[in-house]
Amino acid sequence: MTLIDSVQLLAAYHATLLALFLLLRRVSPSLGLLCLVFAAHMLANLVTGHAALPQSADITSAFGLLYGPGLWLFVRGLCYRDARPGWRDLLHAVPALLVIVFRPPDPLPQLAGLPLLVGYLVAIALALREHQRLTGQVRADDDRVHLRWVRHVFYAFVLIAAFDIVRSTFAARLPSLDDAGLAIVLVAVTALLSAMAWRTRDHVRARGALSPKGLEAGRAGAASRSEPDNADALDDFARIDRIVRERELWREPRLSLADIAREAGGTSRDVSRAVNAGSGQSFSAYVNGLRVDAVDAMMADPDRASETLLTLAFEAGFNSKSAFNRLYRQLRGETPSRAFARAETRRAGSG
Repeated sequence: MTLIDSVQLLAAYHATLLALFLLLRRVSPSLGLLCLVFAAHMLANLVTGHAALPQSADITSAFGLLYGPGLWLFVRGLCYRDARPGWRDLLHAVPALLVIVFRPPDPLPQLAGLPLLVGYLVAIALALREHQRLTGQVRADDDRVHLRWVRHVFYAFVLIAAFDIVRSTFAARLPSLDDAGLAIVLVAVTALLSAMAWRTRDHVRARGALSPKGLEAGRAGAASRSEPDNADALDDFARIDRIVRERELWREPRLSLADIAREAGGTSRDVSRAVNAGSGQSFSAYVNGLRVDAVDAMMADPDRASETLLTLAFEAGFNSKSAFNRLYRQLRGETPSRAFARAETRRAGSG
């Protein structure tokens, strides 16, 4: 068994284990199916290489047409809670089935799959943008469930693909490095799938996908930003703002629209519209603004001089140091540590 055979076999084995974990634990059926596609691709390569099949019997090129829809279904599941794979999604496999049935010679499958891949990437980008825009409308800890890491995954895939193209280009000139280069590509893809499974598990645990009610409320809130003169929404916001401040609801790290709706009465959709119209901000920006105000007040309090900046941030409802630093700098134009040092100096001078 050659080096590349061993790597492909191990990649197929590892991807199958990942798929079983993702499917049996119901973490992400879409990513589980994508791992199974990769495992089947590796096994098909092994069979084709060792069975000396004729060109007409080689179906490995069909797998390339499954990665685009696989990635789209995966991202769709991350963004929307009710977007689990269904029977209708089998339509995404039609191009690959056509390649298996008609067996067009290379590079026709690759050329046909390129515009399809571009279409899936556009759909993925739109879903990620909507998730980022609407998550801040329905929960204050939107930074905890961000999907920026998905973009990093795609950048990594692009780098791997570029390396693979360079490897293929020089394969004839440097045959001794061809298998080693392909082995690096397969190991990198396997590692990337593992990282995706790990991040997806955390995202699911944090309930980062948007629910149907969350989508409705988020879209309603974003639309109401263009209605600043809505008298009913302004009256609702005045009442909601008073309740949030008096009960210090912003101290809850996982505060959501649904929490505010339970305290103030009404629906999440009504609260979202009121907050956006009354404050001119998303729900997340509104709540985190109150948290930053609270941190400033605690920093200026002489009775809290012995407490650390991070203690104050967590008491105000921030759930991570990085989120606190980023939001404080965004709202105040300086780092919280600089503001904290200035507050210490002011207390020392007054003492």
